[in-house]
Amino acid sequence: MKTVKTKKKKRTPFLNRHNKNNMAARFVPRTNFPYDRVINWFPGHMAKGLRLISERLNSVDLVVEVRDARIPLSSVNPSFEKVVGRRPRLIVYNKFDLADQSTKKPITEAFAKHAPATPVVFTSCQTDDNIRTILDHASKLADPIPQVTLMVVGMPNVGKSSLINSLRRVGVGKGKAAATGAQPGITRTVIGTVKVLEDPTVYLVDTPGVMVPHIADPVRSLKVALTGGIRDHLSDEQVMVDYLLYRLNEFNDYEYAKWFRLPNNEPTNNIDELLGGVARRIGAVVKGGELDLNMAAKFFLKHYRTGKLGQHTLDDVSPEALETFFESQKMYNATSPVSRRQEKKIAKIEQRKSSRKAANTQA
Repeated sequence: MKTVKTKKKKRTPFLNRHNKNNMAARFVPRTNFPYDRVINWFPGHMAKGLRLISERLNSVDLVVEVRDARIPLSSVNPSFEKVVGRRPRLIVYNKFDLADQSTKKPITEAFAKHAPATPVVFTSCQTDDNIRTILDHASKLADPIPQVTLMVVGMPNVGKSSLINSLRRVGVGKGKAAATGAQPGITRTVIGTVKVLEDPTVYLVDTPGVMVPHIADPVRSLKVALTGGIRDHLSDEQVMVDYLLYRLNEFNDYEYAKWFRLPNNEPTNNIDELLGGVARRIGAVVKGGELDLNMAAKFFLKHYRTGKLGQHTLDDVSPEALETFFESQKMYNATSPVSRRQEKKIAKIEQRKSSRKAANTQA
């Protein structure tokens, strides 16, 4: 059975310091979370999508891999490494507005050490933060090539379609080009190209979110489910809330106790006590006056996913953890920022220039 052990965190809670000290004196959070169920979800359209991604890569100049900033390590799909290989890539940590802001520095430093040729961008599609940075990087690839094509890949519900809409909104001032939704699996096939910049011309290809066929680590699968990467009906919502409760207490973030009016506004380790408080707060009562704990669990999950329970990163991004991650993944082997497709384009342009020069000399 997989057991999550607590590590000391330096998080700043939302309650004032006086209340925090009083509360900490009375409350002792759990120190581990036993969990051994692996949640797997790999429908047929994902396998097909992975094949289509591989087929379209020859016409792509840059791969934009989107990850969830709340689970920067757990939202990595090793399958992309086999498909993308040495092609130039840009990593986007999306939904950074929902994550712990202090995680940006260690992740950026780890990339500088282990993958200096791979650009890293932290974005929020709600406010279009750093979207222009991605367009600027694509623009640099357009010299001397007149047109650039990007492909967006990533696991389900990391915000690929939202990113495309943000790029289109910032780049060409137009509205939605890709459907979005709170549940994973909205995009089910590789769609056509979408223009996201006029000068230079930059096109982008959306792809379906592709889940890891098998997540061996039960807690990792729970994190992916908690952040919306696996459909909720395939997971136990109450178990997800219990894990979230464990992590919130680990972060010393007890705001939920006041928000949902738990007894004396004090935190709890008891999932039934939490869900009971949530159910009473939102009026989730079924026939006969019984509390609807499942509806309460769904509400609490939505509260977390929309950022109302604070900015938290569920993965360990300490320097030691990142060192282990990069060593185990054996990724980012690209040494040149130019793809084979770009090399061919550049060669053709140079050949045309040479031909024109020779013709002018003869004349």
